[in-house]
Amino acid sequence: MESTVDAREERGRQIATSAQIKRIGRRWAVPSQTRASERYLVDVESSACTCPDYEERRSTCKHQHAVLFWIAWGRDVGEDGTVTETVTIKRRTYAQPCWRAYNASQVHEREYVERLLTALCAGIPQPPYTPGRGSKPLPIADLVFAVVLKVYMALSNRRAQSDLRESAARGNIRTVGHFNAISKFLAEPSSTEILTSLVEQSAAPLCVIENGQYAVDSTGFSTVTYDRWFDQKHGKLSARHQWVKLHVACGTVTHAITAARVTSEGDCPQLPALLADTMKHHDVREISADKAYSSVDNHNVMESLNVEAFVPFKVNAVVNPKAPVWSRHLVEFTLNQERFLAHYHRRSNVETVFSMLKARFGASVASRLPTARANEVLAMCVAHNLCCLVKAIFTAGLAPVFWQDAPTALPVQIPEEQV
Repeated sequence: MESTVDAREERGRQIATSAQIKRIGRRWAVPSQTRASERYLVDVESSACTCPDYEERRSTCKHQHAVLFWIAWGRDVGEDGTVTETVTIKRRTYAQPCWRAYNASQVHEREYVERLLTALCAGIPQPPYTPGRGSKPLPIADLVFAVVLKVYMALSNRRAQSDLRESAARGNIRTVGHFNAISKFLAEPSSTEILTSLVEQSAAPLCVIENGQYAVDSTGFSTVTYDRWFDQKHGKLSARHQWVKLHVACGTVTHAITAARVTSEGDCPQLPALLADTMKHHDVREISADKAYSSVDNHNVMESLNVEAFVPFKVNAVVNPKAPVWSRHLVEFTLNQERFLAHYHRRSNVETVFSMLKARFGASVASRLPTARANEVLAMCVAHNLCCLVKAIFTAGLAPVFWQDAPTALPVQIPEEQV
C-alpha cells in the first residue's frame, strides 16, 4: 500500500497535469479537486496553503506538491496561466483481490438484489386491516419492494411496472400495485421509519466483515425544483436547486451504510444518533469524522460508549478545564499526529460511499414533495447496501440472515452455483 505522503504527491502531480495553476503575486492559486470553482492559495516560500488538509497537518499538502511540479516542469509561470508544455501521467490502478468472484457478483447482481430484497421486506410488520371504504391496502412489504427496486433500476414509477410484474412472476413479490400507490407510499411520513430501519437491517449481516472502524459524514442530492428570488444587488432574478441532505455512518471495509438520517440540520448534532443506530448491530470501536463533528458533546458521547474518536480539531481549539474529555482528546491530537492521521485516513471511505451512491443511482432525486425526497434517498441507501451484500456473498462467502432479533430469522436462499 502506498504511503500517505506518496498519495498526496501523486494527487499533486494529477492537479498539475490537468488544472490551470496561476500566480497571484508571490502566491499560487491551485484549483480544488472536489470543487471546480474553489481555489486554494499556496505560498511556496513559507511552505503554507489555505486548504483544510494543511490546517490539520501543518505539512506538505497535494496543492503544494502541485505547485512544485508546475514549476519543475518549466511551465509558463506568468499570471495569465498560459500552458506551454503538456505532461502525460499514467493513471494508477488497483486490482481486485479476486476478479473471478468480483465479475460473478456484478453479472448476477440484479437477481441477487431481488432475492435479498424479498427476504428483507418479509420482516416488515403488516398492520391489521380495518374494513372500511375503498379498496384493501397493498401489503407494506410489496410497496417497499417496489420502491427500492425502482430506485435500484433508476426508473420512474411508470417504467418500473413491467420489471415489477417480472419480479412477481419469479415469486419475489406478491402484488404489483398501481404506480400511483408507489408515489403515495413515498410521500407518507410513516414510510421514513420503515426505510430507516431497512437501512440498518440491510447492513447488519456485514458486521462480521467489518473491523470495528466506521466513518461519518454528509452529502447532498439535488432536486427537480428551484428556489427563485430577486437579487436586489445585481438587479436580476436568481435561482438555485433545492437540496436534500443525507447524513450517514458507514463501514470502512464493506462501504455499507450502517445508519442514515435525511435532514436539513447541521452535521455536528447528527453524530450521536448515527452512532447509536450503528451500535445496534455493529461492534463500533472507533469513529473517523471531519472537524465539523468536533464538539464537547460529541466527544463526551463517544467516550461514554467506549468508542475511540478520530475527529480533528479546529485551529482555534483550546483546552477547556470544564470539558476534560475534550481537553484530553485535543492533547492527544496535538502530540500524536502520526498515529491520529493513520486512523483518520479511513474517513476517506465515506467519500467512496457517496461516490458509489451517486454513480449508481444518480446525484438527484425525482420526487417533488419533501417527505418523498427523503424517502427516495433512504431507498437509495437500502439498494446500495444490497449491492454491498451481493459483493460480500461472492467475494467473502457471506450467508446473510436478516432480522436476527426477530422470533424467526429470515435466511436468504443462495444457490450452490453462486461462484
